[in-house]
Amino acid sequence: MTTSKIGRNDPCPCGSGKKFKQCCEQTGAKFNYMPNPMAQKQSASSNLNPQQALQSAMAHHQTGNLGPAESLYKQVLQATPNQPDALHLLGLVAKQKGDLKTAAQLMRKALNYNPNYVEAYVNLGATLQEQEQFEASADCYRKAIALRPNYAEVHSNLGVVLKAQGTVTEAAESFIRAIELYPNYAEAFANLDALLKESSAPDEALLYYRKVLAISPMLIAAQQGAYQALSRIVPEWHVPMMNEQNRNQAYFDAFKSVIKSNSTVFEIGTGSGLLAMMAAKLGAKQVTTCETVPLIAETAQQIIKDNKFEKTIKVIAKKSTDIEMINDDMPEQADILVSEIFSSELLGEYVLPSLEDAKRRLLKPQGKVIPAAGSIMIGLFTGDDIRRNLIVDDSFGFNLQRFNSVVSKKRMIARNDLNIELLSSEIEAFNFDFEGEDYFPAQSKSLRIPVTKAGCCYGLVQWMKLDMNGDEKVMFENHPLQTSKVSNWQQCAYLFDTPIDVKVGQVVVVNAAHNRAVPWFWLDQVKFNNL
Repeated sequence: MTTSKIGRNDPCPCGSGKKFKQCCEQTGAKFNYMPNPMAQKQSASSNLNPQQALQSAMAHHQTGNLGPAESLYKQVLQATPNQPDALHLLGLVAKQKGDLKTAAQLMRKALNYNPNYVEAYVNLGATLQEQEQFEASADCYRKAIALRPNYAEVHSNLGVVLKAQGTVTEAAESFIRAIELYPNYAEAFANLDALLKESSAPDEALLYYRKVLAISPMLIAAQQGAYQALSRIVPEWHVPMMNEQNRNQAYFDAFKSVIKSNSTVFEIGTGSGLLAMMAAKLGAKQVTTCETVPLIAETAQQIIKDNKFEKTIKVIAKKSTDIEMINDDMPEQADILVSEIFSSELLGEYVLPSLEDAKRRLLKPQGKVIPAAGSIMIGLFTGDDIRRNLIVDDSFGFNLQRFNSVVSKKRMIARNDLNIELLSSEIEAFNFDFEGEDYFPAQSKSLRIPVTKAGCCYGLVQWMKLDMNGDEKVMFENHPLQTSKVSNWQQCAYLFDTPIDVKVGQVVVVNAAHNRAVPWFWLDQVKFNNL
């Protein structure tokens, strides 16, 4: 006798199309047929009628006795060759024994005699799926759904096949439909979650996580998925940036000195719409602002409408490099170009290529640029507070110094309330005349930094300085000696391999370079000033 216990993830032999663990194992049911108590004592050659033989076969099938089940299904088919249940379930036995080709043939034959046989479509779909015949498998699942639209598991199965075909949106919709029908369907959500993390853009992922949360708001995994997707779409630095008073005041004062009643303004990077509304409030005739993230652009439009500036400000959900003058994006070149797409290192977020393109195409000749210039500043630094945030020595009586070797030497300084001490004057490493220059090449140079105070130097601290109008009257600088409770732009530390004791009269020589997107600094040597 061939005995093969049914796996919990195998199709239930009752023909429901569900997995065994979600069907008869869960309910303890013995199929929809009443088994003959003597069936297990009779052989396939007994004089059971076809209905009794089918009942007995299914009883054997449920308990994993595939040999007797197979024999009895065949006995049924000898008497009634067109019996769809026997064909389908004999095919299921073949599938469980690994004969997928025979399984598919038998299930198709069952469907020839009963084209409305939902379970046969489901199991044929699963058989073809195992053979990686995804298009044919999806077709079977769709036919099952057409006959039984509320069949949650088949929607999930279809999603798995569509994912294998690379049709991400359709797959996600199938998983969502399965969850709508069965809100606690953990397997469908797990499949959706994996799909979104592997294949979806964050805005699309957020859409589907929110659909799941509308169905099951207490599902923590969906809450986490939505959080991760939203954090990628709208980085958390937006909020402190909007609340940074010194930055906001610098932009407002710069606008106030150049905006006239006939001024047109073009802004790269809408964000919340704050700077665009500043320009409109100061009397600009028209403000056009672009934002690459659709969710942020849509939200900014609503904020602008809330503040009653929608007639003056136009938000375009595009990159600035995709703005066209020949259509309705911009009717004319702007008088003033403003941007706030600077990273803490100044050069991130493609600021140089964006400004070069906008000046060439979207700004009038002799137009104003805000900020007009920017500098990358550096200095030698020390300080107990900053050391404890960047370097580890001994802790709780244990030597942990080796851990410094696996930590990046370039570190953003997340806190702006630390006491940082400078051991040198501030040095302008690179300067960018945004208003006066049309192109900014990559650069490299050697910088000599005189030591002005003795101490243990941990490396270089880097920050930015913005000249808002080009006349040094309105400035913004996130200088490391100026602590702030709210700040978006951070300082950046470039740590030496090991701290160096420096003395007044010495010069620290560093190599400095940028590739138009990222600056970098390396220690060259320390020597006395007269050498």
